[in-house]
Amino acid sequence: MPSTVTVRPLIGIAALAVSGLLLAGCTGGGDTAAPSESQAPAPETDVTADDTLHSMLPAEVQESGSVVVGTEAGYAPYEYMDADGSTIIGLDIDLLDAVTARLGIEYQLENVAFDTLLPSLDADRFDLVVAGMTDTVERQANYDFVDYFNADQAIMVPAGNPENIDSLLDLCGKPVSVLVDSTQQTILETASVECPDPIEILTQATDSDALLQVQQGRTVAMLTQEATGRYNAEQIGGGSAFEVANQESIDPAPLGYVFKKGDDELVAAFQAALQSLLEDGTYEEILGAYELEGSALDEITVNGADE
Repeated sequence: MPSTVTVRPLIGIAALAVSGLLLAGCTGGGDTAAPSESQAPAPETDVTADDTLHSMLPAEVQESGSVVVGTEAGYAPYEYMDADGSTIIGLDIDLLDAVTARLGIEYQLENVAFDTLLPSLDADRFDLVVAGMTDTVERQANYDFVDYFNADQAIMVPAGNPENIDSLLDLCGKPVSVLVDSTQQTILETASVECPDPIEILTQATDSDALLQVQQGRTVAMLTQEATGRYNAEQIGGGSAFEVANQESIDPAPLGYVFKKGDDELVAAFQAALQSLLEDGTYEEILGAYELEGSALDEITVNGADE
């Protein structure tokens, strides 16, 4: 296996393209969102393969030299389509490039609907899932998470916040869109129990579809991860289409790579490889390229969620 792998250039958040985030009409005037101007990429990152970490992998992965990874490429800045409409890019992909390079293996990436990711993992279609997925105690009953990011939540509303929404309780009695089978759907369902009038939750196949419901006036807001919400608020329509309504934190939680229970060697190898990237500065460099250093973890943990 090679001793050094050069990870493709990292692109700063201001240079990320907007194409593919929403369907036509996302700027309110029938036009698709315009991509931001290109800026110079951050320096390339050289990641050296580690024989000791490679030896931690299951024998079948060492022999094949590759893993199959499931994702859902509609969740910028974590993973989404580049301007060519076929290349998946984003924070998760840059980290995945680095961690597999450290392990001395390659990966095959498969793009599927979000609500099919875990069933596909159960069916052995994937070795792991990398899709900005929240680590929860409920999910830990069936899966193991190697946590790599701390994510807060964002209430997305039209620019100007016409409904004066500030918190989850302000959504009571109102239609709100959300990605189906997501942690954000669970957050809305839990909040709705406390409402005098329940939240009208409209689940959508993709996060982009959920935001489109807000743009088209079918819902007053949508709930998403903060990094995705702030990215969309800054990029779509030149920053004039949407805004993040909440000022206070909402249920921050770790995100993790997802593995089937029992794949202990694979879990341990990915945890150790990510930890080595944290210790040598590569992890912080990658998050910094997306201006997300504040969401970095101090340590790469397994099943770090406690609620």
